[in-house]
Order: sequence, then structure tokens, then C-alpha cells
Amino acid sequence: MLRKKINILTIALVICLSLTLSAFPNLSYGAAFGDVEGHWAQTYIDTIQPLGVIAGYPNGTFKPNSNITRIEFVAITVNALKLSVRSVNANEYWGAPFAEVALSAGLIGEDEYGGITEKNLNQNISREEMASIIVNAFYSRGKTVTETQKQAALQTLTDFDTVSSQYYDQSVASVALGIIGGFPNSTFGPKENASRAQAAVVSYKLLVELGIIATTTDDPSLTQTTAFAVNNIEIGDSYEWVIKKYGQPVREDISEYGFKWLVYHNNYKNYYQVGIQNGKVVALYTSSDLLKSKNGFAIDFTKSKTTALLGEPLKFIQKGNVQYLQYNSDETATYLSNNAYITAYFDTADAGKLFSVKIIDYNVEQSLKSQYGTASTPLRISYEKTIFDLANVFRVAHDQDILKWHEPLADVARKHSQDMSDRSFFSHTNPSGYTPFDRILADGIDYHYAAENIAAGYTSAFSAHSGWVNSPGHRDNLLRSIEYLGVGVYIGGEFVNYFTQDFITP
Repeated sequence: MLRKKINILTIALVICLSLTLSAFPNLSYGAAFGDVEGHWAQTYIDTIQPLGVIAGYPNGTFKPNSNITRIEFVAITVNALKLSVRSVNANEYWGAPFAEVALSAGLIGEDEYGGITEKNLNQNISREEMASIIVNAFYSRGKTVTETQKQAALQTLTDFDTVSSQYYDQSVASVALGIIGGFPNSTFGPKENASRAQAAVVSYKLLVELGIIATTTDDPSLTQTTAFAVNNIEIGDSYEWVIKKYGQPVREDISEYGFKWLVYHNNYKNYYQVGIQNGKVVALYTSSDLLKSKNGFAIDFTKSKTTALLGEPLKFIQKGNVQYLQYNSDETATYLSNNAYITAYFDTADAGKLFSVKIIDYNVEQSLKSQYGTASTPLRISYEKTIFDLANVFRVAHDQDILKWHEPLADVARKHSQDMSDRSFFSHTNPSGYTPFDRILADGIDYHYAAENIAAGYTSAFSAHSGWVNSPGHRDNLLRSIEYLGVGVYIGGEFVNYFTQDFITP
């Protein structure tokens, strides 16, 4: 007897946009400088010197009290942000490549200093000009300064009225952030020349504000990525240690970054993934209560509480000359903290609580020169398996039965994902008029109950799953009393990543 077929449809779509947009002459990078011992800025200078941010002179000195030029500070800031700089051409002004990058990144403007010329760039930089560059660098990472912070800063120094109008906002912001301080007489001294020591301190404090180096001058280090741990695993741990402690993973997947994910779970409880590159942990993900941190950040935090700890969410991620816009909503946000990008996924149906988190090492994220990975069969399979896993993790957390994988159904889903890309549409019903139920039956799969979720444009399986969790129809499908799931992914086309989930009960 033919049983009644029950059909459920839900869709999701997110469009992720992107804005496609060395060294000093007569200076050297090397051992610690011989003339900063006992200097008030020694700790700052010694901290950032090994990072290639600043340089000394061939005789091993730094000359901390000497003035610094505009182009030298531009170069320091470009180095601090790790922006890509082309090589200088023969007989070309050494600062030209740095100036080009600074213009592209918005650190300086074309009308700066009366024109971006070699003569103007070689002039000493003033404190207000330095404030402008450093705050623009801060803003370039998607960070912001609140009006409350600015108003508080205005109460601390007495001569903000002498700051040039062009640099007023950045000067106030630099004080609000604590990147530039005042003099003992409570003045900012906007027109005074900046020294090399001051430039080093300002660069150090920028890196602190961006979460790239530690916040104390007693032990300032680039290695404080251990602020976050998943199941006691931290970025920087060795592959051998992870395997020795936790054994072989349930599965190994490729990531869009090129590193491999080790997938761990116990029948979909205590689910986490560990990213491994060159024998080291470079990424972590969990959708279980396994997140620990030095500042108390944990699963079930609200977005407001998360932001209070990690700072304002990034508006975009700067990679060289390109700014990649970040999806910032009640559902998700990305933060830069302790030399890592933290992507937080919140469940708006559960009081907006954090339900999963992805942590990516800063340099690994910077190495992905896009928002998406390169299409490959291993990456497609990785996305499909992860989507399947996360559906079951979500179901188990909500006391639902575990879904079983259905390969013929996955093939139906794959063909639909590719069809959406190939024929440039986004719908359950294709341009030929076939619904998912038509497609399932056409492949010889009978069912009593069927449902489908689709999504496109999400940058990863993690984000696609989060989108479905936060949409009532998709969420209902994830939690339905149903038996089988087939997941099909296609990488390519207008929205790059196309995801289809087909559910059935035979």
C-alpha cells in the first residue's frame, strides 16, 4: 500500500562579500640593540624588534631618542600589520612600496602632508600624524572606538584644541585606546616630533590592542595563543601530544585552509575538531561544552558577554590590500584576540547563547587569500561529513535520535547543489520545475516523510550549519522525527559553496 508522502521545504541564503582591493635603507634587523639598556622604552623595543616591526642601524644601535620620519613610521606600521610589500625597483625611492601599501590600506590619504612625495615623506613625523596612522591601522582590522571612550579621553588632556582638524578624531581615539599617552603636564603635544622610542611603544600597543601580543610588559610575547583551549588542547600543541593523549580521531578531513582536521566525538557527544599543520595545532572547533579560556570565555556566553571579553566584532579581515567583510549579526561574529581569529556562533532560539566556536591561528587565516577554499573532492567530502556530523550533534544535544547516512540520498543532494551552481538559481524547485520530492523519487528512493534544507554563500560547513540552526524552518527539519540524511555540497559558481540536506523516513 502506498503510504502518504509528507514534504517539508526550507531554504537559507547568505551572500558573503569581499572588497578586492622590506626593509629600511641603512637600517638592519638583527640582535638586540646596544643603546637601549635601561631606556624607559627598552621592554617595548626588545619585544617588537624580533618580530621584524622595527630596525636598528648597522652599528647595532637603535637611537631611541632620535626623531623618526613619516615614511619610517609608515613602514613600521605596515610591518606590524604584516601587509605584503613589493620589492623596490632599481633607482626607486625605498619608501615607495610602503607608501603604496599604506595608501591602499587606508593608513594615509593621498592628500596627506600636502602630497605623497619623497620630500614630504622624509620629514619628521609629528605626534598627531603618528596618531592618525596608528588609529587608521587599528580601524583597518575592523576595530572601533566608542564615543564613550572618546569622551573619557577628552577629559584627560588639556590641549586637544591645538590638534589639527585633519587629525583630531584619530588623536582623541589614540588616547582613548591608550596607544598614545600624554606628557606629565597633561598635554598631548600634537605638533611635537615623535621619537623612535615613541614609535616603538606605539607599535607595541597597537599589537596589544589587536590581540597579537600579550598585554603585559613583564612578559610580552607573541606566543600567547594559549588563552583558549578546547578539551585542554591549545593552539601550538604538537600533533604527537594530541594523538598520545586522545588517540586516533574518528575521521580526518581537509580544511579550506589546507590543513587537516582531526575529528573527535563520542557518538556525537563532546564533539570537537583539531586543525593540524606542520605537526602543530593551528585551529580548534567545538560545538560542545569543551571551550576553556583564561578570561572565562565559554560555551553559553551571550554575544554581549563575548564582546565585553573579546572586544568589538571585526567588520572585516584585512589580508594584504584586501578587506574581507565579516558577517556580523545576532547569529555570528568574528573577533581577533590573542593572535587568533575567534568565530562565535550563537543560537538565537536559545537566548542567543554561544553554541559553537571556531579558533584559527592568525597566520593561518592570513594565508588564505580569500574567504573560501579551493574546490576539490576532498574538501567537498569534508563539508558533507561535517554537515552530517553537526546535524547529529545538534540532535543529540536536543534529545533526538541520531540520523543515519543515506548515500543515494546524498547523491540526490549533490546533484541539486551542482545544478543550482550550473544554472545560477537558488531554490528547491529547479528551472525544469522539479521539486526535491520529484528528484528523490526520480532516483528510485521511496519515502514516507521527506524534507530539504539548502544554503549558499556560506564560507564553511560550520557557518552553513549555524545558519540553519538560526532559521526556524531549518531548525525544525534538523530536529524532526526522521531517520536518514544525505548531504550534498558543490563548490563553484556565483555563491561558491552550495549546500543541500535531504532528509527521509522510508
